Amino acid sequence: MKQTFTLSKQQENTLEQIYRELLISLKKTWTEENMFELVCFITKECGHQTITSKKDKTVNFFKGVEKVGGKAFSSTKGKFYAYKNNGFGNELISDTKKINDFIKATPDKVKKFSKKSKLNFEKLNNDFLKKSKKEKLNLMASGVMSILIFYASAGGEDFEGGIPDLDLELGIGYHRNIFSHSIFSGLIIEFLMRSGVEIINKSYSNLPAYHHYFWDKTNRFINNNKNLAIGSMWAGISVHLIQDAGLNHATTKPYTGVPFEMSMDAHQGLFAANGTASAIFAGRK
Repeated sequence: MKQTFTLSKQQENTLEQIYRELLISLKKTWTEENMFELVCFITKECGHQTITSKKDKTVNFFKGVEKVGGKAFSSTKGKFYAYKNNGFGNELISDTKKINDFIKATPDKVKKFSKKSKLNFEKLNNDFLKKSKKEKLNLMASGVMSILIFYASAGGEDFEGGIPDLDLELGIGYHRNIFSHSIFSGLIIEFLMRSGVEIINKSYSNLPAYHHYFWDKTNRFINNNKNLAIGSMWAGISVHLIQDAGLNHATTKPYTGVPFEMSMDAHQGLFAANGTASAIFAGRK
């Protein structure tokens, strides 16, 4: 049975207004005089944003590693001196007792962790319920957007396809190319995503002074969620590349387009390294 979708007169007028405003904005944005200037601005600004974002996330990641590594080194150093000063036998007995006590306390720790997790979930749920209808809709829309971008980038539920496997469009011989199956593809997609946002912002600024509130809401949502969208894209690429590494298997389909000979371990390590780097880029600053 066919269903006919009809619009009310008010809805038709609203769509006509949005369409007219879009045409006005596009005509102002994409003039021949502004084209070169716009392309230069987008290339410079979005390139700077992409590089700066990746640099900051990489620096913050290694700062975290350094912090954890420093603590581990201090702990190891302290334990070394404890064995030296207190005697190997005495310190070993002490450590063995601590390990046994920890094992005995593990069930209670698990119960406490479960209880704490439940309380945290309840708090999160209560915080969500306290939000206004508008805030709830925004959160749900952001969540759905993030999930869709993640799976689209990763290649669906089986992580086959997505951004890395776009190289298949060039033919099976190009599959797992070093450029498509590395952070290079993510950097290009991030640049394009940021460029899209800047084009939208420019078009938004060229709307008539009095325009439909649809444009305000849309522009606000895009700018508020652009970093989440980019992070979701990187997360999708990350899981795809880590799966392609085949770390649980002896071999995996190797890279193509590499100008020199590499061992299977090197291929797997390079997949994993690019997957790890993508995961770092997916995180917040």
